[in-house]
Amino acid sequence: MNRLLVFTCLVAVVLADYNAPIPILKDDRTQNAYGEYTFDIETGNGIKRTEAGRQNDGQESEGAWSYTAPEGVPIALTFTAGHQGYVPVGDHLPVPPPLPYERTGN
Repeated sequence: MNRLLVFTCLVAVVLADYNAPIPILKDDRTQNAYGEYTFDIETGNGIKRTEAGRQNDGQESEGAWSYTAPEGVPIALTFTAGHQGYVPVGDHLPVPPPLPYERTGN
């Protein structure tokens, strides 16, 4: 088979995937007068997103993302955000090396 034809067919398939609409399978949201909220969203291409938040001397939130990376790797991230800042947790996130020393005393 002609290489140009194969390349053209592959490009057409890839472009078709990016131009196709992605359905929203779930979009549940709640909110109240006290600043509490939740949402739960899921798309037809496998992306899922949840979050819940509340006012507690400032905004506090927690939630999660999941999707498949372009390389085919499943990605799952959970997080909290509030007084301690934004704290993401996921196996795909880099981890700093251990410090070369241990603190002792004060």
